[in-house]
Amino acid sequence: MRSLKVCLVALGVAAMPVSAMASIHDFQCLTADMTGDENARQLYIAATSEAARTFNIAPAIMVAIKRTESGRGLNPLVTNRNNNGTTDRGYYQVNAEVWLPELRRIGLPIANADLHGVRANALIAAWVYKRQLARVKDPLEAVGYYHKGGGTGPGSERIRKVYKDKFIGHLRAMVSRCGMGTGKQSLVSR
Repeated sequence: MRSLKVCLVALGVAAMPVSAMASIHDFQCLTADMTGDENARQLYIAATSEAARTFNIAPAIMVAIKRTESGRGLNPLVTNRNNNGTTDRGYYQVNAEVWLPELRRIGLPIANADLHGVRANALIAAWVYKRQLARVKDPLEAVGYYHKGGGTGPGSERIRKVYKDKFIGHLRAMVSRCGMGTGKQSLVSR
């Protein structure tokens, strides 16, 4: 079986140039307030860095999505049951019932347990975000759709707005902590 990254790249996802990647120092700053084992943090940084590079996503966006989805903790086994009966898994709370069938349809044999793998979870989350970005064209709107995909009614819009507000709060805190040199230009915009 090919690796998840190889499969996703083969499906038309181009990696961004290494020169555009955030430095390890940038990731250390972005994740400085995460709680848990240092080895888990380094594994998270490696996986998120790879996902950000592969899908040309600003690292701060990836880290802010993780913070909004699963908080500061470094437990990749985090699982949440949604009101609609679906289950979100891993750091990025990938919705198994929504995304696993789609991944299988495009030829990736992913199982529920794979969503708790740090690398697989980050790569799938980045793929989902890029799909939403292609759909709505605006990075902040894409963040809202990452969390609450379809639905155009007021309930869906409200859920997306609340999520985007939380996301912006996490993003602002990281930019403030990490400074302007690494903040808005290299880490927030791509």
